[in-house]
Amino acid sequence: MTVLTDIIQVQISRETQAVSRAAFNIPLFISEHTAFSERARTYTSIAGVGEDFGSTSSAYEAALRYFGQELTPSTIVIGRKQVNGVDGSIATVANNTEYKLTVNGVNVAVTSDGTATAIEIVAALKSAFDAAAITGVTFTNNLDGTFDVDVVTPGSAWSIKSSQNINLVNKASVETWPDAITAVEQANNEWIVLNAATHADADILAIAEAIEAREKIYGTSTSSSAVKTSVTTDIASQLKALGYQKTFIMWKADANDNYPECAWSAYQIQPLPGSNTWAYKTLTGTSVDKLTSTETTNLKSKNVNTYENIGGVNATTGGKMVGGEFIDVMVGVLWLTARMRERIWFRMVNTSKIPYTNAGIAIIEAEVRAQLQEGIRNNFLADSPAPVISVPDALSVDPNLRATRTLEDLSFEARLAGAIHFVTIRGSVYV
Repeated sequence: MTVLTDIIQVQISRETQAVSRAAFNIPLFISEHTAFSERARTYTSIAGVGEDFGSTSSAYEAALRYFGQELTPSTIVIGRKQVNGVDGSIATVANNTEYKLTVNGVNVAVTSDGTATAIEIVAALKSAFDAAAITGVTFTNNLDGTFDVDVVTPGSAWSIKSSQNINLVNKASVETWPDAITAVEQANNEWIVLNAATHADADILAIAEAIEAREKIYGTSTSSSAVKTSVTTDIASQLKALGYQKTFIMWKADANDNYPECAWSAYQIQPLPGSNTWAYKTLTGTSVDKLTSTETTNLKSKNVNTYENIGGVNATTGGKMVGGEFIDVMVGVLWLTARMRERIWFRMVNTSKIPYTNAGIAIIEAEVRAQLQEGIRNNFLADSPAPVISVPDALSVDPNLRATRTLEDLSFEARLAGAIHFVTIRGSVYV
């Protein structure tokens, strides 16, 4: 029997292969902790963070700022800077009470007797730990009511938690902040802005240098009194001199406790990238600083952002990176770069071949033009004058480039939409 498929054959290929898209509304907070063994963990609520971190921890404080703003992220990432051990002690000695450690997910629990002492409790924990046969971690009884828990191989993934009647204090981390960022990034790269638990000058400089080489931004804060003065050796002056365009800094009297950069970051990465200015925004859970005119002048001259009461409204000021570029412009440029790359890659993987002809080059040009139009719709780019795109003629391209299938000399010019931060009005009245 002859059937239709013998006469007409139809084959349809699906050119719908999705490509990954860079995230532009997710913040990352990195701190030294042992709450989980992986390098990064994703959270969708403050309750979830509370299951892993105590309410006085830097990670919990940061999460409060992230989830507490008018516009909040649906997801945040908390990263781990390696800690190789902890010092432990019995916080409260009580009779007939459970004392529990959770090491690498394994519970080590003991119950004190009717005449409990810290030394007895630690000895019992040591016995229970040994019986649990937890690999890669050691428990050392110091025979004085304290103990140490350490990884056998420095840098190994591990975790430890305790019941409230046991104190755990992290030993000093020997991992550098750039190395920690790299490790976290390899585990989870779905974030755009990095905040960190540290506000130490040396750490800020190290993190800023590391971020400058990435398509990310870094936000921090400082309470250093020197930053408010005219001296040129403070952290803000150093950052400005380095000209970093992917780092912003705030001056805040309670920076080390409040993490205002987390509140600001989470709030401002929620709108479409480049569509909003970071200046003149009210932050929830953040108090304002009272600054003198001289202090304000000094801070502005160093591109330091502030949070003040202006005209009866609590508002951020500046909205600048330490190098002088506006934060919204830098985020917009990173967004435009990522989305343009993604558009072109999508076309390349979903097309059997883009020929090295003028018609093929036009395919690439169309994707560039489409992304510029999206930038206009987002109010990141101006619609007038219209963006100008320049593409080479296929036959004018160096034959060596054509032989390697490399397209160069495609460029565009587009005007930023910008934003109005200051207004000057001159007028006259008459009778």
